[in-house]
Amino acid sequence: MLDQTNLLHSLVVNYTLNDNKVDSFVPFILETIANYQLLDTEKVGQEAGSAEQGSVHKWCTRINSLLQSKVSGAKWAGISFVKISIQQSETLFIQNLQSWSSALLTLLTRPESTLILSDVILTLSNIFGKTINKPELQREVTSQQLPRFNTTLLNLSENQELLPTIFDALSQSCIQFPTIFRPFVENTQKLCLGVLDGTFDYESSVVQSAANCLASITNTGGKTNSLVHWKSISLRLIGSLNFLLDRLFDTIDEEKHASNNLPQFEFPSVSDDYIIAFPILFSRFQCLCECIISLVSLPTSIPVHVPMNQFLDFLCRVYNVCDGSFIVNKDKNEFYTLMLGVPSLYVHSNKVLSSLIICAGEYFTRHLRLISDIILKLLDQSKDKWLLRNSTYRLTSLCIQKYGIGFVHFVSSPLLASIIDDIRIKQKPQRDVLTDVISNTGKKGGKNKKRKITNSDELINSGIQEFNNVNVDVQISALEVLKTLLMVDGSSIPYNIRSTIDNIILSRILAPFSQLTNSSITTRNESDIQLKLYECLLALIVAPSAFQPTILPHALRIFSSGLKAQPRQLQLFSSQALAICDLMLHSRLPPLQRLPNDSISLSEKNIHESESKETELKESVNNIEPKENIEPKENSDEHLKNEGETIEPSIHTLKFSEIDMIPEHSDKKRVHSGDGSDFDAEDQARMFKSFRSDDYTDSDNEDEEMPEIVPDGPDSDYESLDE
Repeated sequence: MLDQTNLLHSLVVNYTLNDNKVDSFVPFILETIANYQLLDTEKVGQEAGSAEQGSVHKWCTRINSLLQSKVSGAKWAGISFVKISIQQSETLFIQNLQSWSSALLTLLTRPESTLILSDVILTLSNIFGKTINKPELQREVTSQQLPRFNTTLLNLSENQELLPTIFDALSQSCIQFPTIFRPFVENTQKLCLGVLDGTFDYESSVVQSAANCLASITNTGGKTNSLVHWKSISLRLIGSLNFLLDRLFDTIDEEKHASNNLPQFEFPSVSDDYIIAFPILFSRFQCLCECIISLVSLPTSIPVHVPMNQFLDFLCRVYNVCDGSFIVNKDKNEFYTLMLGVPSLYVHSNKVLSSLIICAGEYFTRHLRLISDIILKLLDQSKDKWLLRNSTYRLTSLCIQKYGIGFVHFVSSPLLASIIDDIRIKQKPQRDVLTDVISNTGKKGGKNKKRKITNSDELINSGIQEFNNVNVDVQISALEVLKTLLMVDGSSIPYNIRSTIDNIILSRILAPFSQLTNSSITTRNESDIQLKLYECLLALIVAPSAFQPTILPHALRIFSSGLKAQPRQLQLFSSQALAICDLMLHSRLPPLQRLPNDSISLSEKNIHESESKETELKESVNNIEPKENIEPKENSDEHLKNEGETIEPSIHTLKFSEIDMIPEHSDKKRVHSGDGSDFDAEDQARMFKSFRSDDYTDSDNEDEEMPEIVPDGPDSDYESLDE
């Protein structure tokens, strides 16, 4: 066994003594310490000998020297060594807390690079956070140095590159030590609002961290009662949004709401010119919505009162804006400029409504009619707006999961119509190119003749073309809503709509993705959509319709084929889906153990051997007479013919193309599989018998046949599912 003392000593002596080169060895040093746990608490504390303690002492001394070095790379190396030391050793953390925190705070006050300052902030936040359950360390170190740390962070706020790190550190300090942080609440709030005024993009890390920081100091509480403070901040955010909408909706005919009189935060005024003002106001609206989402999403220490009525008034004010809301005597150009940003207002309002639904629990049960009307309106207005449609589908999926069949009752029919329109395969009508050629060549004209010569590509692609030009994200969201809807209320969907959904899902699974979209990047999109289609197929099986036969035989074959699919995630899902199907077929037996790369077919050797024997079997089958003494078994297939006739397999029998087919009237009782093992023909007949169509038909109407389901798409992996 290697001596841990010698390893640590070798690292210190060989790689840390040169300040100019130590930064290049930092990854190797950290990896070695992590692999061998050279700074583990037990080794350093109780079981450590004198030599081992000496090596650890040299390590700590070298860290202090690196932190005080004049070389930037050496300082960064010292900060990295402090991180791994306090992570592995509790003893080293307690012994060196005072010296390391003081040295790091000193670095924070010096004009260092952004990389070093960011690492120092993260390390100090980690150090102070480890003193939460240690009252003695809090009294001696945290209570003295944490206020200095918070003050330094506020002073460094002019560096915009450090703002995300600063906001995260202030949020952690506020949550972990609210009493020490209380004097800094007001300044921190001003700093957050300065970022949320619309000058930064709402998707940037600065806005996200500022919104989380403002929510943290609001949830923790200020100088007053936390209940009053939380409600006050939320009402002021709503008031600020309403004041912002007053300027945006100057050309909109709307009713005055009582929530317009709410208090608000002070933000910089915008220009009177709407061309300059509207982009800033749209960005400010987005940032404040992100702040509301963080406010209602983060946990609070005590229950708080959420002003739901004011939130609903604000959301309805946004959703009521439409093309017909224009005031006649206002500037039309300003109205058109406003309509450019209305989809963005809808998207962020959907985010706020989703957060409120998650936060409020069953409160919105009384408003299901209102929410359903909003969703149906957005679906109707977002046919060509992919971002808005994607957001609306996500909101719809959340409402179905939250409120179940009560919400589905309001939106089922129009929602299914929108989903079918987004996921179905569309067809371009056939064009007779030859007629165009004849008509063009018959016209007179010298210069225009060459322009009317038909391109050869049109002759090739003149037939019916199938495509789906809907955005990939919209298709994925629509399939997710369909899956959720099927799991909640799939059995009560009308027969014609359910049959259409079955055909679309099966056709999309079998249709090549590259022929349905014009996108050049198809690998990721194809795997994502295929996975959602497989999930919808499983939902169709789990929630069968009461008015039509199940598509379980087709699903079994598709899931079996999915075990050999290229995406690993699709293989795993197919394996899980087959296990669920096994439980449906054999409710008292455990599901079969299938590996993703395995299949139920025989080996390739068997297939080649069976192909060589196929000719001989076909020649001999006509000369073999059927045995007359074989009696049909109980519960036999209704489609079997009488004695002496050729037995035709049912179109609903699940056919595995990989399995060697056995002639129906062969008098051979045993079949050789090719690998040395024999199995009885009756056993194989039972295997096929377990997938017969009468197992999936209603017992009250056994004569009803399953409808043929033929893919609508182009040539697929299977010529037909009903062969």
